[in-house]
Amino acid sequence: MENNGAIESFEIERKYEVSEDTSLPDVAAFATVNLQPAETLEHELHASYFDTPAVELAAQRLALRHRLGGKDEGWHLKAKGEDGARELLWPSSVEMPTGLRAEVAERIGEAAIQRLQTIATLRTIRVTTMLFDQAGNAVVELADDRVEAVNELTGRQQAWREWEAELMPDADPTLLDQIEPLLVAVGARRVRGTSKIQRTMSAEGDA
Repeated sequence: MENNGAIESFEIERKYEVSEDTSLPDVAAFATVNLQPAETLEHELHASYFDTPAVELAAQRLALRHRLGGKDEGWHLKAKGEDGARELLWPSSVEMPTGLRAEVAERIGEAAIQRLQTIATLRTIRVTTMLFDQAGNAVVELADDRVEAVNELTGRQQAWREWEAELMPDADPTLLDQIEPLLVAVGARRVRGTSKIQRTMSAEGDA
Protein backbone atom coordinates (compact mmCIF):
# COMPACT_ATOMS: atom_id res chain seq x y z
CA MET A 1 0.00 0.00 0.00
CA GLU A 2 1.27 3.49 -0.82
CA ASN A 3 0.70 6.58 1.34
CA ASN A 4 2.10 10.01 0.43
CA GLY A 5 4.58 8.30 -1.86
CA ALA A 6 5.61 5.78 0.81
CA ILE A 7 5.28 2.02 1.03
CA GLU A 8 3.12 1.19 4.04
CA SER A 9 3.44 -1.97 6.09
CA PHE A 10 2.35 -3.32 9.45
CA GLU A 11 5.13 -4.86 11.52
CA ILE A 12 4.49 -7.55 14.14
CA GLU A 13 7.58 -8.59 16.05
CA ARG A 14 8.91 -9.69 19.42
CA LYS A 15 12.16 -8.60 20.99
CA TYR A 16 14.48 -10.62 23.23
CA GLU A 17 17.49 -9.75 25.35
CA VAL A 18 20.40 -12.18 24.99
CA SER A 19 23.92 -12.48 26.32
CA GLU A 20 27.03 -12.44 24.16
CA ASP A 21 27.40 -16.23 24.16
CA THR A 22 23.75 -17.08 23.34
CA SER A 23 23.19 -19.04 20.12
CA LEU A 24 19.98 -19.50 18.15
CA PRO A 25 18.19 -22.85 18.43
CA ASP A 26 19.45 -25.48 16.01
CA VAL A 27 17.67 -26.98 13.02
CA ALA A 28 16.31 -29.86 15.07
CA ALA A 29 14.67 -27.49 17.55
CA PHE A 30 12.86 -25.57 14.79
CA ALA A 31 11.78 -28.87 13.24
CA THR A 32 9.67 -29.53 16.36
CA VAL A 33 7.37 -26.70 15.22
CA ASN A 34 7.61 -27.65 11.53
CA LEU A 35 9.92 -24.81 10.55
CA GLN A 36 13.15 -24.83 8.58
CA PRO A 37 15.82 -22.11 8.94
CA ALA A 38 17.65 -20.84 5.85
CA GLU A 39 21.24 -19.68 5.65
CA THR A 40 22.11 -16.53 7.58
CA LEU A 41 22.73 -13.12 6.01
CA GLU A 42 24.73 -10.28 7.58
CA HIS A 43 24.02 -6.57 7.19
CA GLU A 44 25.58 -3.42 8.63
CA LEU A 45 22.94 -0.80 9.40
CA HIS A 46 23.54 2.89 10.11
CA ALA A 47 20.53 4.83 11.39
CA SER A 48 19.98 8.45 12.36
CA TYR A 49 16.87 9.29 14.38
CA PHE A 50 15.22 12.71 14.36
CA ASP A 51 12.88 14.59 16.69
CA THR A 52 12.38 18.08 18.06
CA PRO A 53 14.17 19.18 21.26
CA ALA A 54 10.83 18.68 23.05
CA VAL A 55 10.58 15.13 21.57
CA GLU A 56 7.17 15.87 20.07
CA LEU A 57 7.26 12.79 17.82
CA ALA A 58 8.18 10.44 20.66
CA ALA A 59 5.28 11.85 22.70
CA GLN A 60 2.98 10.44 20.01
CA ARG A 61 4.82 7.08 19.94
CA LEU A 62 6.37 7.96 16.58
CA ALA A 63 9.94 7.29 15.43
CA LEU A 64 11.51 9.07 12.45
CA ARG A 65 14.76 7.71 11.05
CA HIS A 66 16.98 7.54 8.01
CA ARG A 67 18.75 4.18 7.70
CA LEU A 68 21.42 2.94 5.33
CA GLY A 69 22.01 -0.77 4.79
CA GLY A 70 19.73 -3.77 4.98
CA LYS A 71 16.61 -4.73 3.07
CA ASP A 72 14.60 -1.61 3.97
CA GLU A 73 17.13 1.16 3.51
CA GLY A 74 15.59 4.62 3.44
CA TRP A 75 13.43 7.03 5.45
CA HIS A 76 11.04 5.50 7.98
CA LEU A 77 8.16 6.87 10.00
CA LYS A 78 7.02 4.25 12.48
CA ALA A 79 3.92 4.49 14.68
CA LYS A 80 3.80 2.01 17.54
CA GLY A 81 0.50 0.46 18.58
CA GLU A 82 -0.60 -2.26 20.99
CA ASP A 83 -0.53 -5.04 18.37
CA GLY A 84 2.36 -3.90 16.21
CA ALA A 85 3.81 -0.94 14.35
CA ARG A 86 2.54 0.86 11.24
CA GLU A 87 5.54 1.81 9.15
CA LEU A 88 5.89 4.15 6.20
CA LEU A 89 9.04 3.80 4.05
CA TRP A 90 10.48 6.20 1.48
CA PRO A 91 13.64 5.58 -0.59
CA SER A 92 16.93 6.89 0.76
CA SER A 93 17.73 10.52 -0.14
CA VAL A 94 19.84 13.36 1.21
CA GLU A 95 16.81 15.55 1.90
CA MET A 96 13.69 14.42 3.73
CA PRO A 97 11.10 13.34 1.12
CA THR A 98 8.18 15.69 0.50
CA GLY A 99 5.67 13.00 1.43
CA LEU A 100 7.43 12.37 4.73
CA ARG A 101 7.47 16.09 5.53
CA ALA A 102 3.71 16.13 4.93
CA GLU A 103 3.20 13.17 7.27
CA VAL A 104 5.30 14.77 10.01
CA ALA A 105 3.60 18.16 9.58
CA GLU A 106 0.20 16.51 9.94
CA ARG A 107 1.23 15.16 13.33
CA ILE A 108 3.26 17.96 14.91
CA GLY A 109 2.73 20.96 12.62
CA GLU A 110 4.71 22.50 9.77
CA ALA A 111 6.65 24.82 12.07
CA ALA A 112 7.95 21.90 14.14
CA ILE A 113 9.69 20.43 11.11
CA GLN A 114 12.17 23.29 11.27
CA ARG A 115 13.08 22.18 14.79
CA LEU A 116 13.89 18.59 13.86
CA GLN A 117 17.42 17.53 14.73
CA THR A 118 19.42 14.32 15.05
CA ILE A 119 18.71 12.88 18.49
CA ALA A 120 20.46 9.50 18.13
CA THR A 121 22.72 7.50 15.86
CA LEU A 122 22.82 3.70 15.84
CA ARG A 123 25.18 1.22 14.19
CA THR A 124 23.86 -2.33 14.08
CA ILE A 125 25.50 -5.52 12.87
CA ARG A 126 22.46 -7.63 11.96
CA VAL A 127 22.56 -11.35 11.18
CA THR A 128 19.22 -12.60 9.87
CA THR A 129 17.83 -16.10 9.62
CA MET A 130 14.58 -16.70 7.71
CA LEU A 131 12.29 -19.48 8.88
CA PHE A 132 10.22 -21.34 6.28
CA ASP A 133 7.13 -23.47 6.77
CA GLN A 134 6.65 -26.90 5.20
CA ALA A 135 5.13 -25.34 2.08
CA GLY A 136 8.30 -23.29 1.53
CA ASN A 137 6.80 -19.97 2.59
CA ALA A 138 8.93 -17.44 4.50
CA VAL A 139 7.05 -16.96 7.76
CA VAL A 140 9.36 -15.50 10.44
CA GLU A 141 12.61 -13.56 10.21
CA LEU A 142 14.98 -13.82 13.16
CA ALA A 143 17.43 -10.94 13.52
CA ASP A 144 20.46 -11.16 15.79
CA ASP A 145 21.42 -7.51 16.41
CA ARG A 146 24.57 -6.13 17.98
CA VAL A 147 23.91 -2.44 18.56
CA GLU A 148 26.16 0.55 19.25
CA ALA A 149 24.05 3.61 20.06
CA VAL A 150 24.76 7.26 20.83
CA ASN A 151 22.27 9.65 22.41
CA GLU A 152 23.24 12.78 20.48
CA LEU A 153 21.51 15.05 23.01
CA THR A 154 23.59 13.85 25.96
CA GLY A 155 26.54 12.07 24.36
CA ARG A 156 25.71 8.87 26.26
CA GLN A 157 26.89 5.70 24.51
CA GLN A 158 25.52 2.20 24.89
CA ALA A 159 26.12 -1.22 23.36
CA TRP A 160 23.92 -4.29 23.61
CA ARG A 161 22.77 -7.42 21.81
CA GLU A 162 19.16 -8.40 21.13
CA TRP A 163 17.07 -10.73 18.97
CA GLU A 164 13.98 -9.79 17.02
CA ALA A 165 11.43 -12.26 15.68
CA GLU A 166 9.37 -10.58 12.94
CA LEU A 167 6.27 -12.14 11.43
CA MET A 168 6.25 -12.06 7.63
CA PRO A 169 3.16 -10.68 5.81
CA ASP A 170 0.17 -13.07 5.86
CA ALA A 171 1.96 -15.57 8.13
CA ASP A 172 0.12 -17.20 11.03
CA PRO A 173 0.56 -14.94 14.13
CA THR A 174 0.61 -18.01 16.39
CA LEU A 175 4.03 -18.88 14.97
CA LEU A 176 5.59 -16.30 17.30
CA ASP A 177 4.03 -18.16 20.22
CA GLN A 178 5.37 -21.45 18.88
CA ILE A 179 8.98 -20.36 18.51
CA GLU A 180 9.19 -18.32 21.71
CA PRO A 181 9.77 -21.37 23.98
CA LEU A 182 12.63 -22.41 21.69
CA LEU A 183 14.29 -19.01 22.07
CA VAL A 184 13.74 -18.90 25.82
CA ALA A 185 15.18 -22.41 26.17
CA VAL A 186 18.56 -21.23 24.84
CA GLY A 187 18.67 -18.21 27.17
CA ALA A 188 16.66 -15.42 25.51
CA ARG A 189 14.47 -13.17 27.67
CA ARG A 190 11.36 -11.51 26.22
CA VAL A 191 11.45 -7.70 26.33
CA ARG A 192 8.21 -5.78 25.95
CA GLY A 193 7.53 -2.22 24.88
CA THR A 194 11.07 -0.89 24.45
CA SER A 195 12.46 -0.12 21.00
CA LYS A 196 16.09 0.57 20.14
CA ILE A 197 15.49 4.32 20.07
CA GLN A 198 13.67 4.25 23.41
CA ARG A 199 16.55 2.37 24.97
CA THR A 200 19.05 4.79 23.46
CA MET A 201 17.22 7.85 24.80
CA SER A 202 16.37 6.45 28.24
CA ALA A 203 18.22 7.73 31.28
CA GLU A 204 19.38 4.29 32.38
CA GLY A 205 19.39 2.41 29.09
CA ASP A 206 17.31 -0.41 30.55
CA ALA A 207 15.47 -2.72 28.20
